[in-house]
Amino acid sequence: MSNISLEDQQRLSDGYLGASLDACAVIKASGATILDYLQGQITQNIKRLSPSQGIYTAILTPQGKAVSDMYIIQGHNHELIIIARKSYAETLVGRLRQFALGHELRIGMVDSYKLFSIQGSRCDDFLELHNLPIPGTSHLNSAAASGTELFTIRMAEAAEDGIWIITDDAEAVGSLSDEAAIQTARILKGFPTYGIDWNEKVFPLNANLIEFNGVDFDKGCYVGQEITSRMQWRGGIKKRFYRVELESFPVELPSPISTTVEIGLITSAAMDGEGVVHAIAHLPIESVESGSPLVDANGDSIQIIEACHV
Repeated sequence: MSNISLEDQQRLSDGYLGASLDACAVIKASGATILDYLQGQITQNIKRLSPSQGIYTAILTPQGKAVSDMYIIQGHNHELIIIARKSYAETLVGRLRQFALGHELRIGMVDSYKLFSIQGSRCDDFLELHNLPIPGTSHLNSAAASGTELFTIRMAEAAEDGIWIITDDAEAVGSLSDEAAIQTARILKGFPTYGIDWNEKVFPLNANLIEFNGVDFDKGCYVGQEITSRMQWRGGIKKRFYRVELESFPVELPSPISTTVEIGLITSAAMDGEGVVHAIAHLPIESVESGSPLVDANGDSIQIIEACHV
């Protein structure tokens, strides 16, 4: 059972928690035409990327299913830094290389880079303490330390504010050991994760890609674009991830959700310091908006809080 203590919740509220995100991989991409190439591959508009602004996006199959989602920021010397789940990173790199004929690109995992997460209202205090660059205050604002391979991104994955740090020098951030608490707080906040809450079997628009600002419907063609656009304009988005509260912890995950028949799944669940069970649930939009009574596998009612979003 995932749970978080009242002490750690308080640290998120008026301090910070920090951890190494070992489940994530860092990929570098470079080449004279890398931006033009990615524009034809990803769901988000690469033109939104700047030295101070990262993007969230996905790479799709021609059938519109996700190969992986990812975060992209600008590195030094026109390089791009890409963050993805480690278990999907090799597949992602292979997919990016697959369609790169005619482009002289370098795309590969960089094992020396590590990703760290600092979550909490005073995360910027941590950056100041360690003399690290502070990005802007908006989601996915990024900043780079001059002369070193260190980058920061505004990423509130588990609290009202948060920072990701990418570096090839782990000593720059010190010892951080709160990964379990951060992962639990991620569930409380309602931050679904590719590889945990959804995978290649789920169309990205049914996994809140719009709500997390990971798709641009005006950017033009990319692999999987036709099906993705058709889902948007023809009412094909049928499901969404929601923050919910449960009466008790599921016996196993994923766990079915029912009305009179099974209609959805609880994909992640965690208990807060006061014993309230929070979860991320994948549900039909129509059932939620109609107010249909929902029950979990324990036969307990489910309370909808809100759709998961940035």
